[in-house]
Amino acid sequence: MSIPWDVNYVAVIAAAVAGMIIGAIYFSPKVAGNAWMKAIGKTKEEIGAGVGPTMYITAAIFQLLTATVLAAIIGWSGASDVSDGLLVAAIVWAGIAGPAVALAFLFEMKTMANQVIIALHTLIVMLAMSVIISLWNSGATGA
Repeated sequence: MSIPWDVNYVAVIAAAVAGMIIGAIYFSPKVAGNAWMKAIGKTKEEIGAGVGPTMYITAAIFQLLTATVLAAIIGWSGASDVSDGLLVAAIVWAGIAGPAVALAFLFEMKTMANQVIIALHTLIVMLAMSVIISLWNSGATGA
């Protein structure tokens, strides 16, 4: 079996950067950061003490992986515009990413609040990535 791999890596990098920016905004205290820290039982100081370059590099790699696979799936689906890309991202989130988050939290016995915060962040990032990838793809093909 041969699967075509036609991924626009410039779009993937832009989508991954967007994912990092969204995470920084989303987990800021004024958005979901305070609720998230309460849900995991940590203080701002405890969170800050555990953050280092390795964590951000790892996060960037995961964002790149997510954007790359999402770009491939959007391509395979034949999505031709942003609304198609959004639908693909929503389906991938609902069928793969969302349940994976839910299963992890179920067996880790984490709070529902924590699960909702993480799942919503994942959905927002995937939708934003799909917009970037879809716009780039439609612009590149002239569609």
